Amino acid sequence: MTEYRIRKETYGNTTKYYPQQKRLFWWFNIFAFDVYFDGGYDTLEKAQKQLCNYLRKPVVELIEFDPERDCK
Repeated sequence: MTEYRIRKETYGNTTKYYPQQKRLFWWFNIFAFDVYFDGGYDTLEKAQKQLCNYLRKPVVELIEFDPERDCK
């Protein structure tokens, strides 16, 4: 089973929160995929919200094709 956590790092007066996922034996910052974004958030609430959105299952809806709808 995959494990998740939020890592809190404090540098003087600055605090960053990093949502992380454990893969094998190491923890990785989930959202550190961009060169200009290290995956850290300014507040715990922002980090928590992003992690919840990441873990949420997508809602899939299948819509039947109807040629009468917009094919005029």
